[in-house]
Amino acid sequence: MDRPNRIGDDPRTTRWGHSNAMAQGTVQVTHTGTSRWRRRTGEYASLAAALEAAADGDVLTVAPGTYRENLVVQRAVTLRGPEGAQGSVRIAPADGVALTVRASAVIQDLHVEGQDAAAPAVLVEDGTPELLGLRVVARSASGIEVRGGARPTVRRCTVDNPAGVGIAVLDGGGGVFEECEVVAAGQAGVAVRSGAHPRLERCRVHHAAGSGLTATGEGSALEAVGCEVYEVRGSGVQVTGRATAHLTDCDVHRTTGDGVTLDTDAVLTLADCRIHDIPENAVDLRSRSVLTLTRTSVRQFGRNGLSVWDPGTRVDANQCEIFDSTGDYPAVWVSDGATAVLDSCRVHDVPDALFVL
Repeated sequence: MDRPNRIGDDPRTTRWGHSNAMAQGTVQVTHTGTSRWRRRTGEYASLAAALEAAADGDVLTVAPGTYRENLVVQRAVTLRGPEGAQGSVRIAPADGVALTVRASAVIQDLHVEGQDAAAPAVLVEDGTPELLGLRVVARSASGIEVRGGARPTVRRCTVDNPAGVGIAVLDGGGGVFEECEVVAAGQAGVAVRSGAHPRLERCRVHHAAGSGLTATGEGSALEAVGCEVYEVRGSGVQVTGRATAHLTDCDVHRTTGDGVTLDTDAVLTLADCRIHDIPENAVDLRSRSVLTLTRTSVRQFGRNGLSVWDPGTRVDANQCEIFDSTGDYPAVWVSDGATAVLDSCRVHDVPDALFVL
């Protein structure tokens, strides 16, 4: 067995310039190489030392405790908490990025805390890593940030970040987020920009101070399937600046702003979605934005169900239902040269069905 490293034997500095501090507990590394020499187990007194000693394919099992380290994972290892003790391992440095992933690693069952308003709590920069069962509790710029060439699979992770964005995907980043939940965000729940293109499956986003889901910028694309957005202070879904989005079987409800907002050449497709309990416009689009709705219901809205403005702005709705207005406004408002096409749709229980100006 390797002799345990003493704390302080392997000082390192992260890309943010913060030193790795001492850790509590030990980290067991199971080396899985094919050679006889590599098939062994070693224990290390810090996560930094264990990561430095590990090679691709190795398994790092972290003992319960609080680790005041800024972790950088640069090899395709498995980093996990002890089996059956989810949440017992806290990664909680004083500042900087708590966990940076630059390889196709597996990170599982860790509690990650970020305290730096200028940095994300978890940063995925490269590779196709898997983040499984993480709980991110932060007061950071973002809870989880994916950028560049990274294409992670993020599954059953929870983000609580009342100081910033919940999940940010930017600079061409992608990946799949499955059964994740943003329980609080000081800005947008999920933000996509600068050519990023993530996919959300069966995720829940709520209690965001900004929009629930937002995509902005040319080349940015958001796909969401079976997701729910609710209890947000802005729009439920916001697509702007030539971004595109495609939502299927999603629920958007209980916002303080519009349910869905499109602006400046945005393109959105809603299929089999439900938009309801909206105090303002259920859907508002302007400035040459294009919306396609199929088999989507819009109900219990305070202003317009569909509000369509400006030349070049267009709505195509097929087999949709708009009903049960809670205000005194037309269900469908079309003005200033915009176009709306309703095919096989039902509009009922509203003060006025259609107003064209």
